[in-house]
Amino acid sequence: MEAIMTQVTTSISEFKKNPNESVAQAGNRPFAVLTNNKPSFYVVPPELYEKIADIIFDLELAPKLEKRMSEKGKAVKVKIEEL
Repeated sequence: MEAIMTQVTTSISEFKKNPNESVAQAGNRPFAVLTNNKPSFYVVPPELYEKIADIIFDLELAPKLEKRMSEKGKAVKVKIEEL
């Protein structure tokens, strides 16, 4: 058994008939498209996708920031005019 990670679902048959209608019915919520009652893929609104992308970017950036912060003592002071 697989977990469905959304509150809204549609069948692949219904989605293929009219994808725009499926998106409209979901409103601004993500939904799962099911094949044989198992998730085939998820459809997410652009705003949610952007939030997810930002979170992933931050998670990937965090180790680099931590490393640089630990090397803060090696930094060279400069004036903005010198840049």
